[in-house]
Amino acid sequence: MEIAIVTSVWRFLVAFSGLAFFSAMEVSFQFRKPLESRVKHYIRNLFLGLSNGLILHITIGGLIVAYYDVLAKHGIGVLNLLNLDSRTNIILSLIFLDFITYVWHRAYHEVPFLWRLHRVHHSDPDLDVTSASRFHISEVALSSIFKMPAGVLWGPSAIALAVHEAALGAAAQFHHANIRIPKPWESLIRRILVTPDMHHIHHTNKVVETNSNYSNLFSIWDKLFGTYTHLTEHEKIIYGLEEYPRLEEVSFKKLLLMPFGPHCGIGHNGKVTSILERMNK
Repeated sequence: MEIAIVTSVWRFLVAFSGLAFFSAMEVSFQFRKPLESRVKHYIRNLFLGLSNGLILHITIGGLIVAYYDVLAKHGIGVLNLLNLDSRTNIILSLIFLDFITYVWHRAYHEVPFLWRLHRVHHSDPDLDVTSASRFHISEVALSSIFKMPAGVLWGPSAIALAVHEAALGAAAQFHHANIRIPKPWESLIRRILVTPDMHHIHHTNKVVETNSNYSNLFSIWDKLFGTYTHLTEHEKIIYGLEEYPRLEEVSFKKLLLMPFGPHCGIGHNGKVTSILERMNK
């Protein structure tokens, strides 16, 4: 229980610090003028993220941390069997879990059922630091549970898991932020980490671009597996999904119902139908 509390506090502090920092950056160095009121957009996305965090923390958050702690105590997983020191466990776990996150993120785009959930995140017509919090609770819960079998295989410590989650959250805030890094620096950073330029392509309303650049922390995975895309004219990018072109279609209530409603049928491949439409065929 103690380690669960410590890791929760650590993740909250990192998330709050990132939100404050990148919000200030967006005010000072805004890249694109948003379509929606900044305040309204922030409130919707942050309320969704805070609600998800609170609910999951109460239900399964502590159990997942305790689960990884039990694995370590019983020597389950490759890293535990090797009896590596804490620092090495954290570094290797950070790399491995980031790879697993890449695979899982790609599955959200290629598996119809998973895309129904992930569509909530991609329906955002504006990108800013709060877009990193815009997920349906079903997706967040499923992603948390998905990493548990990976723990049995790899054996990351509970601290390593907390570091990964905090790094993943900070990276998401960074590459969703409505900022643009000067070209020489951006190209250099993108060799290792995912940048706003790289990830914003993943949020365009063009299927071929949305189904690319799946990496979350380290940019290497897209380059290794042939899913990397680069654009130069970012000013012309249109964010969101063609199925939800109006702001009123992505209200808080409609985001909660989006995975179960129309236009969520068979994945993001340009041919989208609802469950009812398929049943009536």
